[in-house]
Amino acid sequence: MRSFFKHHVLLVSIMLALSHVTFMAYAYEKEIKRQSLPSESDRHDASKSSNQAEPDYAKTDVKGIYPLYPPVKPAKGINPELVKRGEYLAKMGDCIACHSNMDGGKGVYAGGLSITTPFGTFYSPNITPDKKTGIGNWTEQDFIRALKEGRDPAGRNYFPVFPYIYFSKITDEDAKALYAYFMSIPAIEAQNKSLPFPFNIPGARFTLWGWNVLFFFPEENEVAYEKDRSPEWNRGKYIVDTLGHCSMCHTPLNLFGAPKDRYYLTGNFVDGFWAPNITKYGLESATHQEVADVFAKNELINDAGPVTGPMAEVNHNSLNYLSNEDKMAIAIYLKTVVSEERLGLPGSNAKPSLARGKQVYISACIECHQEGKLGAPMIGDGDNWYRRLKAQGLTNLYVNAIRGYNSMPVKGACVTCSENDIIAATDYILNHSLSHTKWRDIKREPHKPLVANGQAVYAKHCASCHDKGLNNAPKLGDKAAWAPLIADNIDVLIKRTIDGPAHPKNGGCAHCPTGDIIEAIKYMVSQSKTAGNYSLW
Repeated sequence: MRSFFKHHVLLVSIMLALSHVTFMAYAYEKEIKRQSLPSESDRHDASKSSNQAEPDYAKTDVKGIYPLYPPVKPAKGINPELVKRGEYLAKMGDCIACHSNMDGGKGVYAGGLSITTPFGTFYSPNITPDKKTGIGNWTEQDFIRALKEGRDPAGRNYFPVFPYIYFSKITDEDAKALYAYFMSIPAIEAQNKSLPFPFNIPGARFTLWGWNVLFFFPEENEVAYEKDRSPEWNRGKYIVDTLGHCSMCHTPLNLFGAPKDRYYLTGNFVDGFWAPNITKYGLESATHQEVADVFAKNELINDAGPVTGPMAEVNHNSLNYLSNEDKMAIAIYLKTVVSEERLGLPGSNAKPSLARGKQVYISACIECHQEGKLGAPMIGDGDNWYRRLKAQGLTNLYVNAIRGYNSMPVKGACVTCSENDIIAATDYILNHSLSHTKWRDIKREPHKPLVANGQAVYAKHCASCHDKGLNNAPKLGDKAAWAPLIADNIDVLIKRTIDGPAHPKNGGCAHCPTGDIIEAIKYMVSQSKTAGNYSLW
């Protein structure tokens, strides 16, 4: 019945509001590229023009990148413990990321963060308790309706750029705690900016009913407690499907910006990054603790390096604040998730063949390697592949494809594939990229030892000096100290590290192969760079 109803509503809604529903595909929060926060120098210049002291809650940490959480003063009649719980939940939901624009020192939760879309620029609203420009006049029921129904106090529909389809699943108790928290933070007067044309036309929001009818079913949104599962599992599911809104990035979206639930958590492209498959299959190689450590330590599984892109922000603003119990609960739940459709081929342990490689390539590799997404070398670019093979060796190329490397997802995002499948796909790409002469040349190369993980090499051989800056070594993460070294060209940096004399020869590790030293340098640069792509590939 629902299917019949949805098909008929679809025809009507497209006729009434095509521009609106199409907008959803672009404006959906994590699918669009946010405007960068101002640089440290920009913020410094801005502060010079103001004679007013900047409050603590208008400042940022990590050199101007992330906003600091504001102080809390419980409003009259509000239980401080309820406020404390609400603060924890707000961090779980990463509300600060979208509702804070620190440019000009407006402050946390004052809104104004620009969101650029093909249809114009949209701005997040002020959610501080300011009575003129914020939510200071909202009742508790107004706040709950916004979360659970996606409507403002006047009854107008919100655009799904606000993730109410996820927040609607929280309990009333959690919604009340969030309200108590937001009524207890500093009120900031910051006027909300209007919607761009044609979304600012009176009554324009009404057409959003079609989107809600098709994709929003609040009556079914309760996260049911499953008695045959552990309390930890149920807690993890609640976090993932509600305030954590993990599907917003990790589930593919349809044409109208709604999640394709049959591909639940199987991975998606976000802001030029791959949000990986975090189902049972995507996390198969990791322990529960290793998954939890992604949030706690900001390190990817399989020794793939630090978390980057939008997830780094989520970790810093949100998941890092969760209790160890909640981090583990998320891991426990995710490692059991099986999507309706897996976004990958059933694995095969048969001997690698070009026929099987073609199947895997079309299923899992083509999206990046056909067009060069995420910096992936394109199929057919023989010179590029030849350089990589000469530098790394064929074995390392296989290993990197299986384990993940830089922007390369684990198993190329085909988490259901076997290792033989990935080798077959790699062979297929190479056979369609290299000339017979280059391919024979590569196969004549002697076996090259596997390149070690750069962070591991650093920890074992480099950290003793670079962690503390001993012997004039530039400290890891000190961008000012590393800037002139990087500016000279990374190849020069490598040569100086290996040859000396300003640096101990070979990084002070006489027995380390050159490849290991290079990986350590790449790790240090990745942790200390200011901007740009410093990949040796």
